Amino acid sequence: MRFRFIFMLVSGVILACPFSVWSAEFRCGQSYEVVAGDTLGSISGKVYGSPVKYNLIFYANRELLNEGPSVIRVGQKLRIPCEQTEADGQAAAQAVIQAETPPVSGSDARLVAPVEMMDVNRPGYDGQQVVQLLTAGDYAPLTDQSLPQGGLITELVEQALTATGTQFQLTWINDWSAHLDPLLKQKKYDMGFPWFYPGCPGKDALRCEFLFSKPVFEVLIVLFTRTDGPLVFENDSDLEGKRLCRPSGYFTHDLERVGREWLSRKVIELKQPQSVKDCFDLLLAGEVDGVTTDDFTGRDALARLGYQDRIKQQEREISLEALSVIVHKTHPRATILINRVNQGLAALHESGRYDEIMDRHLLAHWGRVEALQPESR
Repeated sequence: MRFRFIFMLVSGVILACPFSVWSAEFRCGQSYEVVAGDTLGSISGKVYGSPVKYNLIFYANRELLNEGPSVIRVGQKLRIPCEQTEADGQAAAQAVIQAETPPVSGSDARLVAPVEMMDVNRPGYDGQQVVQLLTAGDYAPLTDQSLPQGGLITELVEQALTATGTQFQLTWINDWSAHLDPLLKQKKYDMGFPWFYPGCPGKDALRCEFLFSKPVFEVLIVLFTRTDGPLVFENDSDLEGKRLCRPSGYFTHDLERVGREWLSRKVIELKQPQSVKDCFDLLLAGEVDGVTTDDFTGRDALARLGYQDRIKQQEREISLEALSVIVHKTHPRATILINRVNQGLAALHESGRYDEIMDRHLLAHWGRVEALQPESR
C-alpha cells in the first residue's frame, strides 16, 4: 500500500505522516482517545495503515498500558508516534547528540574485541577508571554495531551514563555466552547490557548473582501461529496441550512464572531447535502449534523469510520482559554503578529524551522490516 506524505516540523525533526491514513480530526503527533471497540491493532490500522504496528503505540504508552497491549480502556489518551524515514531518524539522532550531549572523554569509544584479547587481571572499577561496558550485536533494533548509535538500548545506556557525567568505554563481544561468566563475573568488564531479569531467587542461579538496573526497555514476548490455523490465544488455558517452539539458549522463566508453570506441570510441550527460522519451519510443517519469541526478532525473521502471509502474531502477549544493565554483586562499586544508570534513565524520562530516542529507533526498525517485504524488492 502506498501513501502520499505530509511533512511537519515537530521539535526540530521533520516527520512524515501518511496523508491517506490520518483523518482531518487527528493529526500527526496528537494523542488518540480510545473509543468503544478499539484495539491497539485497530488503532494502528487507522494511523499507520497496518495493524501489525500496534507495538509502536504500546511502547509509547508503556506506563499507561500497564496490563499489556491486549488491555486498553475507553477514554484513555494514547501518544501516537509519528512515522519518519530512517534517514530522517539518523539525521535527527545525530543532531540531538551534537546539540545536547557535552563531550565526555572516552565516552564515545567503541571496541570490537574477541574474548581471548581481554586482560583477566584487569582490576575492578575503583571510582577513577573509565567504566567498561560490554554488549553484543545481532539484536535489532536493540543492539547491533550496524544500527544508528548502536541500537535503541545502546543509545539509552550511553545517554543515561552521560547524563550522570560517567566516563565509559563500550566493547562489543559477539559471544553472549561468555558475558555473564567469565567476563562480568570475573570483572573483566564493569557492566553489561541488555539482560532479561529472570526473577530472583529463581532457577537461573547465575543471573541471580548480578544486580539489575531499573528496566532500560521492556520487550513483548509474543506468540506466532499459522494464519490458516485455528489457535486463538486469549487465556493461558488456550495453550493447554499445545506444542510450542522457542530456540535453544533462550530463557524460559516466563513459561514457568508463578501461577503458570507450563513446563513443570507439562501443560505444554516445548521444542527448542537452533534458530527462530527452525521454529517457523516447524510451525509451517504442522509439527508445532506456535512459536514464541520477542516481537522484534519474530517480525524481523518473518520478513526475511517471506513468511508474513503464512504466519500471524497473536494479539495477546505471552509476557513482558524487562531488559536491564547488570553488574556482578561482588563488584566493589556495584551499587554505585547501578544507581548511576538508574539516575541517568530517570533524567532521560524527565526530559522527554527517552521517548524521542525510543520512537526514532522503533520507527526506523519498522522501516527496515518493511523494506524486506516481497513487494518492496
